[in-house]
Amino acid sequence: MFTKDDFLAYFDQIQNLEIRMYETYRDIHEQISHPKYKKRFAQLMHDESDHTDMIKKLRSYFEK
Repeated sequence: MFTKDDFLAYFDQIQNLEIRMYETYRDIHEQISHPKYKKRFAQLMHDESDHTDMIKKLRSYFEK
C-alpha cells in the first residue's frame, strides 16, 4: 500500500521531470530558427507547463 509520503515523493519526481523537459525544449527553441520547428518546440514547452500544473493540482490532494 502506498502512503501519503510515497505519493508526494512520486509527484515530486514527476514534477522535476516535467520541469527538466520544459527547460530542454526551451533551450532547443532558443537555438533554432526554422519557424515550423520553433512553433513545435513552443507547443512542447506549453504542454510541459500544463503537465507541471496538473502535477501540482494532483499533489495538492495529498497535502491536506
